[in-house]
Amino acid sequence: MIAATVLGKPISELTDEEIFQVTPEQIQGLPTQDQARFLDALDLAGQRTVLEARRLEVEAQEQAVQTQRLANAMWGLETVRRATQLARRQHTMLSQMQDVATDRSHAASVADAEAATRAEFMAMFREGMAEMRELKAAISISTSATQQAVLQPEAGVASAAANVPWDAYLEAFYRDKPDLGDATRASYGQAFRAFGGLFPDKLLSEITKADVKQFCDHLRDRPIKRAGRETMARDSIVKLLGHLRGYLAWTVSAGHLPTGNPADGVQPRAENRQERMDRDKRRAFSATELTKLFDSPLFTGFLSTSKRAQPGTLHYRDEPFWFFALAALTGARTEEIAELPAQFVKLGDVECFDLRHASKTAAGPRLIPVLPDLWRMGLRQWAAEQQRRGRGMVQGPEASDDWSKWSNRYLVNIGLKAPGLVTYSLRHSFRQALRAADLHEELADKVFGHEGKSVGAGYGRDLAPVEAKLVVERVKFPVPLDHLFAH
Repeated sequence: MIAATVLGKPISELTDEEIFQVTPEQIQGLPTQDQARFLDALDLAGQRTVLEARRLEVEAQEQAVQTQRLANAMWGLETVRRATQLARRQHTMLSQMQDVATDRSHAASVADAEAATRAEFMAMFREGMAEMRELKAAISISTSATQQAVLQPEAGVASAAANVPWDAYLEAFYRDKPDLGDATRASYGQAFRAFGGLFPDKLLSEITKADVKQFCDHLRDRPIKRAGRETMARDSIVKLLGHLRGYLAWTVSAGHLPTGNPADGVQPRAENRQERMDRDKRRAFSATELTKLFDSPLFTGFLSTSKRAQPGTLHYRDEPFWFFALAALTGARTEEIAELPAQFVKLGDVECFDLRHASKTAAGPRLIPVLPDLWRMGLRQWAAEQQRRGRGMVQGPEASDDWSKWSNRYLVNIGLKAPGLVTYSLRHSFRQALRAADLHEELADKVFGHEGKSVGAGYGRDLAPVEAKLVVERVKFPVPLDHLFAH
């Protein structure tokens, strides 16, 4: 027996698209048995359409949870829901059509029953085909919008970010930073409240460099109530700007902001005279003071994790150990060390710390060659373990602001208390080491993160491989650190 064909194909080989194109007249031309087979195929196609509509609905709902307040507008959720409703109606219609076909086969010998059934069948089929085409159009529109949002996020309203408030991802951002201390999280909250107060209705994709600069200026001009100060210190502005920049960088890396970080390159105001005077009061460690620091309990054995300044038998090479080691042997600022990634960047044959995220000055973003003493202390093993944990180099329970306060308290607790002697003094000591290495001033500025004053300082600002090798070979720490080398 030769199987009947529709559109030049056996019914079993028809695609869903072809099934929906079959006309009632073509169905009427089929034998009764093949009509039933076609209705079965149509029913399966309708069920697949329902599943596709439900899949799209699930995708839309997942995106709705992620983007919170504007889910319906982002993924065309209402369109998908309408498609699902149509699909359910279609499924019911197909079931009814099958029942009609079955009744018709039973009453084939009765002419009146056959005529009535045929009329009912054709009416239901035309209605079903109309709704099926409407359903396919709805799904096509929804699928197209979804693909456009995923593949072309920069295209206006097709981008999810275009309809998302700037702070929509804050909770996800915090979840990716589980080790933030309470004080640091409060500091982040201060930055976000200040930006939100200035731009309450700003969408994420609408943030510009001008907005970020306005945020800096707002912090600069906003009066504060603090003893001895009427406006916010520049260091505090830099810290809050860093929090905002960090959040925006996270949204870029998470794929929510495809246009790049608008805070990159934005600088706050320059230091005022009083801030320069206060900074100039800080001095470098003497050789005796450096020896006292690196022979202290933190490096030779302490009593407990809450009493690291007291001698004991515990030896942990954890965040506090590496914070001081990095501060002394890189000259990096406290906030730069707190945000330092645990990955290294290779420059020729020299591995470097990646401080290209730094923004204290225009010269802040830079690479710092890793000095041999740090490798001998076991830095490579420490960095690998931090990477495995998904952390930064010293991203422990305390970060940026906390490191500054904690390290300064530690210095006082071990007896290093003198005018102008603070953790930042290690940066001054590293600058002395650069000078003692007889490096050209421009090269020293590149490593140190200072803008040079010479005419040629702006040319070739990036560190070259030959310069990195020179730093590693020449720069020596002022006092021996052999007792800290891993054995």
